[in-house]
Amino acid sequence: MSETRTRRPAPVWQSGEVVDVIEETPETKSLRIRLPQPVEFLPGQYFNIRIPVEGRPRPIQRAYSIGSSPFPNFEVIEVGVKEMLGGLVSPVLVRKTPVGGSLEVRGPYGTFTWTEGDGGPVLMVAAGSGVVPFMGMIRYQRERGTAVPMHLLFSSKAEEFVIYRSELEAMVASTSWLEVSHTFTRDPTSATPRFNRRIDKEMVSEIFAEVGPKLAYVCGPPEMVDDVERALLEGGMDSASIKTEKYD
Repeated sequence: MSETRTRRPAPVWQSGEVVDVIEETPETKSLRIRLPQPVEFLPGQYFNIRIPVEGRPRPIQRAYSIGSSPFPNFEVIEVGVKEMLGGLVSPVLVRKTPVGGSLEVRGPYGTFTWTEGDGGPVLMVAAGSGVVPFMGMIRYQRERGTAVPMHLLFSSKAEEFVIYRSELEAMVASTSWLEVSHTFTRDPTSATPRFNRRIDKEMVSEIFAEVGPKLAYVCGPPEMVDDVERALLEGGMDSASIKTEKYD
């Protein structure tokens, strides 16, 4: 006897209204977009955004992770955008997108997700804007009121480039389940972070021993992601327990 399954309709393009623009760092902004046709999503997923570009026959689209929680409200999504030098889309989103403007978006997509049903402890390793999907997961847990242990190892260039810095500090101070270990790659004398270098095997091993994670998520530049995944596997973690997402 065959089983009939209901499939969710494929995502469609829709014109969302930009209701807020938040400056996170000198090169990163969060855009809050109200969707005319709200769609449920999971923490860690992403939306595509497309914009017209002068000299190009068709709009150019890029994928941006959702930094907001789908609970309790998914009518407004927040995407984090880091300006890429020479980019076609990110400079427009960061510098030329006003509150009240509109953006064409489509989603959600992706399997780089976490909910309380997945359990923990959870180790998250991020570099730069790779922290955006993790913020969606962390905010989701805060809104749900659950307390699965989470540890974020977060690499930034320097203190002024730490995305969500104030909010992360406040959440660490007010919860028992979140810990954040910062590392700065271009400020070797700063006493603020736990580490002052790029994420490496020794750093991952040290955090891994403290956390004892059941699940690990890694997001950032391809080389970093591959190096961290290799370190986790060498440390004895099963490949099925590691999820990765690479930002080019």
